[in-house]
Amino acid sequence: MDSHMQLLLSQQDLAKRWGRSEAAIGLASAVGAGPRYVKIDGAIKYPVEDIQRYERACLFFDPAEVAFQSLA
Repeated sequence: MDSHMQLLLSQQDLAKRWGRSEAAIGLASAVGAGPRYVKIDGAIKYPVEDIQRYERACLFFDPAEVAFQSLA
């Protein structure tokens, strides 16, 4: 497989990665939510770099946990 193509995930791959249905991933893409994507021959593909950027942007932290760490 071309190394460039390995940097792209299909909707099915992303659904497995996130534990969601393909329909949920497709709907999010359709309304502009989620990571950026490209369309290749009619198929939506997600660059891994954009998936990782999106995941980092969605990180959640618990303020109580941060406060606890500062006490230690």
